[in-house]
Amino acid sequence: MRQRCEYCDNWIDDTDAVCPHCGAPNEHMMASASGVPKTIEELKAFALAHNLPLEQMRFFIGEDYKEPRAFGIYQDGLDFVVYKNKADGTRAIRYRGKDEAYAVNELYQKMKSEVANQKNRLGTQKVQKAQRKTRFAGILVIIAFATVLVGGIYALSRLPSRGYYSYNNTSYYFQDNDWYFYDSYSNTWQPDPSPPTPLTENVDEYWQGNSWDSSSGTSDFSNSQYYDPPSESSSSSSDDDDWDDDDWSWSSSDSWDSSATDWSSDW
Repeated sequence: MRQRCEYCDNWIDDTDAVCPHCGAPNEHMMASASGVPKTIEELKAFALAHNLPLEQMRFFIGEDYKEPRAFGIYQDGLDFVVYKNKADGTRAIRYRGKDEAYAVNELYQKMKSEVANQKNRLGTQKVQKAQRKTRFAGILVIIAFATVLVGGIYALSRLPSRGYYSYNNTSYYFQDNDWYFYDSYSNTWQPDPSPPTPLTENVDEYWQGNSWDSSSGTSDFSNSQYYDPPSESSSSSSDDDDWDDDDWSWSSSDSWDSSATDWSSDW
């Protein structure tokens, strides 16, 4: 959730230890949402409590795993590293820094996304099995319902997170279903009613984060005329309000298909 810095009054993230604008400490820092693990050990315990098959999921918590097709987090000196090893063996670093809670939350959110995708896959398979046992008329009804339901869930799961993106040497910002681009000629943010299709269809590859980077060559979007601060009830990449233990729990009778993961993208 965003809030005002008490010193310079600019908008900052709960996860910012210090204000990126003036360097003042964030006295109301919330490294992650309520109930979200904040340390590597807490994340391990969380996965165990929810029966998550980490080896099948290809998630390596507390381990610098070198093989292809893997997500992981580990501590390297004073830094915490969140990474993805792609199918070709190359590594994409999602985060490297000293904020353990932030690093853990990055991997936690990816785990959440992967669990949701797998449950959608299993749900679709179960619907298909039920269809073969019903009469033809019933099959048509189930197929239509399943198509709308799964399609709606997938569409919601692909909604971009609020924050900064970079595509083809242009900076973008997404909020409230709208895209904006940074016009380097006028040094201002402008609405983009038709953002590039590769950006909108592969948002994870071009995600830069929630917070403004002063070295990005852009101005802070939160200072633009288009910025709309999120309400406390609105969700963000670190919110967990619409996700409960039932959504996390994994049945040992269900198989995890890691080939369903997009191993070619950076995240």
